[in-house]
Amino acid sequence: MEIQSPNPSLKRSLILAGGGVRLAYHAGVLIALEEAGLYFNHVDGTSGGIFGTAMLASGISPKETAVRWRNLDLKGFMTAMPLKAYSNPNDLPSLGSADGIRKKIFPSLGIDVSKINANTILESTFNLCNFSNKTIESITGQDVTEDHLIAGMSLPILMPAIQINNNWYTDAVWIKDCNMLGAISKGAEEIWLIWAIGNTRKYLDGSFNQYVHMIEISSNGGVYNEIEWLRNINAERVKKGLKAIDLHIVKPEYPLPLDPDFLFNKINADTLINIGYADTKKYLATDKKFDSSEEVYKSTAMTTVDASLHFRQQFMGKLIIGNKVCEVIIQLSFFIRQIGDQYILQQFSSVSIDQGDFISGYNNTIRADNGGKLSSSFEFYRDSINQQVNITMQLHGVIDLLIGIDNKTALVSIGTNEVPGDDSRLSQPAINRIKNAYYLNVNTQANWYGKIKLKHKLLMKLLNGLS
Repeated sequence: MEIQSPNPSLKRSLILAGGGVRLAYHAGVLIALEEAGLYFNHVDGTSGGIFGTAMLASGISPKETAVRWRNLDLKGFMTAMPLKAYSNPNDLPSLGSADGIRKKIFPSLGIDVSKINANTILESTFNLCNFSNKTIESITGQDVTEDHLIAGMSLPILMPAIQINNNWYTDAVWIKDCNMLGAISKGAEEIWLIWAIGNTRKYLDGSFNQYVHMIEISSNGGVYNEIEWLRNINAERVKKGLKAIDLHIVKPEYPLPLDPDFLFNKINADTLINIGYADTKKYLATDKKFDSSEEVYKSTAMTTVDASLHFRQQFMGKLIIGNKVCEVIIQLSFFIRQIGDQYILQQFSSVSIDQGDFISGYNNTIRADNGGKLSSSFEFYRDSINQQVNITMQLHGVIDLLIGIDNKTALVSIGTNEVPGDDSRLSQPAINRIKNAYYLNVNTQANWYGKIKLKHKLLMKLLNGLS
């Protein structure tokens, strides 16, 4: 990502809002913004957005953030409190400890407080809730400590509050999940808000879902207030003959799976990164800044689904790219989403060539024909060249897919618009197929038997033709 501005008179701020550990999503967003040649003088993080902000401020490039998220051992997030702490639930500080994040996650992601403190090129800020004063504090990169970073993502019940000097600090999400006004106070004339907290119209049952709903209410309410304030600020700027501050909002089309799905591998970092990349490429193609005349709730609104099914596939082998025989690995993630009587099939993708880093795809297309034939494509950038991948897969039956004996091979080509690639047959190892079958999952409001029935129904839709 470009940091030095070719136009010193324009200050652009990147606002990484929260959304938990599933914000591997941000890595894909950052890569797409870098490819578009966007520079940022300032980056701001709240809650889970602190991960991406701290990585950038530590000098980690967008492409390296993706590598680190893909290689991250997620077990480091799940650290228990000392056993004796659970002896009296009434005095339990939280369900989990922050030790794993301090000792494993931060080092693995390349977050280095000393580098953040010394970074004079990229201005960074980190938002915390000062629980003692019930206020938001924005800590600069020069002043931030590891305790500040941990406190800024310490959700009540899940992680303990942290005492710094005479005050107690927690995650800021209950007051606000982004700090656009802080960016404006630093002179930002263009704001890019990366939003990942869910915002759909359906209220779900269950204590965990309703804990998440409380976060959604407070965080979305907070950003609505900030947008209203931005409208007022812009009105005053226009009166004074100044240019209005532009607001760009990048967000998922559908709510991202929640943290437990990521921690238990129902979705993985590769998929989240690829979604972030594809979402951002799609947004950049329209380049439509937020219309301040729109109703404010539309700013972060996402499409509500009744149910979704997700599964992954990986194919590997040799094929010709240009005039060279290359070792290729292709990773695909599929979603079948049900909205009333409508069914939507989506694909997200990445590719590795000759054991290089995985490159996220965009312009994903997927078509399912009657008889289980899947035809998909996506584009990716490599060595400043846009390349296209075409894939044909054949599903044989629901049971075959559910026990991991389907999709043993796929017909794949990689080429360009000018020079189409030649088809080669890539294979999917048995262990991958078995793992993919195990992690194939349905997300809906139903009991276990209802989910089994729905899983079978959605897979039958796929086999009978869905585009």
